[in-house]
Amino acid sequence: MIDRLRKIGFSKLTSVEDATERMFSTLNFTQTEEIKVNNALRRITAEAIRSKIDVPSFNRSAMDGYAVIAEDTFGASPNNPKIVEKIGKIEIGEVSPLSIHKGEAIRISTGAALPEGANAVIKIEDTEKKNNKIILYNPVTPGKNVSKQGEDIKKDEIIVKKGTELRAEHIALISSQGIETVFVRKKPKVSVFATGDELIELGQPLGKNQIYNSNTPMISNLVNTYGGYVILESTLKDDKALIQKNLLNSIKDSDIVIFTGGTSVGTKDYLPEVVSEHATILAHGIAMRPGSPLLIALKNNTLIFCLPGTPVAAYVCFLKFAGPAILKMMDAIKLDPRQELQAIIQKDIPVSHMGYLHHLRVYLEKKEDKFIAKSVRLKGSGILSSLTESDGIVEISKEREGLKAGEKVMVKLFPK
Repeated sequence: MIDRLRKIGFSKLTSVEDATERMFSTLNFTQTEEIKVNNALRRITAEAIRSKIDVPSFNRSAMDGYAVIAEDTFGASPNNPKIVEKIGKIEIGEVSPLSIHKGEAIRISTGAALPEGANAVIKIEDTEKKNNKIILYNPVTPGKNVSKQGEDIKKDEIIVKKGTELRAEHIALISSQGIETVFVRKKPKVSVFATGDELIELGQPLGKNQIYNSNTPMISNLVNTYGGYVILESTLKDDKALIQKNLLNSIKDSDIVIFTGGTSVGTKDYLPEVVSEHATILAHGIAMRPGSPLLIALKNNTLIFCLPGTPVAAYVCFLKFAGPAILKMMDAIKLDPRQELQAIIQKDIPVSHMGYLHHLRVYLEKKEDKFIAKSVRLKGSGILSSLTESDGIVEISKEREGLKAGEKVMVKLFPK
């Protein structure tokens, strides 16, 4: 099969949709672990989290003012003020024995518990104090300026769904319930390899016809961004036996193994041959550009990705396949964390071949109330600077001949 591919190339490509479906159908979820809430940033919840208490857990004042019986304020106006007697004050966090009866008021701070008998709070600006008399210049209705018990969250309701990536605001919400630990999915363990005789590591002198390995740092950091855990990084020469040894060893300890380079049909592209001998090929050759030489395989429960060696193609393949696979293994609700932004394409963008999902790198400019998407380039998957000069990607579907100037497009911003 490999020899035939080397002669004719990829005669038949798998669609992005079919490749994704095959990949997802093979995945198993990672195990769960219990961790401290404060250490749970960007982790994926393994179960729905329910509230333990009402929030607020008591009726409380929503502003500084006076706790009153609302009926005592009815009819109050600047020309016809009402007068009540101040009988004390309540500060936030204070447990007060005070209660209110008709004709009385209690000075109260924002967040303080509403005293028994009171059913409203009148703003301090609508009152005037003379000795112990409080003059009321505006009426309030029952419940006015009061945050009622359970108004924000009811006890036992779901406050965070299963499969949620926890952000700082989720952690605050969970902490407000007094919950100390949460169950999350374990991070998938990922081994990252770069292959190529031309590659050398950072810190080494650059020889003739050599290049520094930039793929491993890029892919490893993308793994971290998408929630995985890199357990091994290595650079391999184009040696079949060496590649085979590292593949088989890494499969034992990894949920995912990612290679870059050596995945096409060149004479020294050994990865497809090695992988086909030891794993089940799910797809090799994807109808997308850049990234068509992508290979996806499975060995036992370990998913294997062989990404193209050109950095832009490797980056795009990761965003489209490896990143979502990491999130899927953690049963995440959202498998593509990239934000989307609507923009207007600046000029016509033709594609060379229909039938491929094309990824157009663009940068954005704000013009009045609109964003203009300007093409960085469609071709040139080895131009790493085309990523740093871009804000995101516009996907051109396989049915399209290209984009027309002035057309509205969705820009998938690069992940953060």
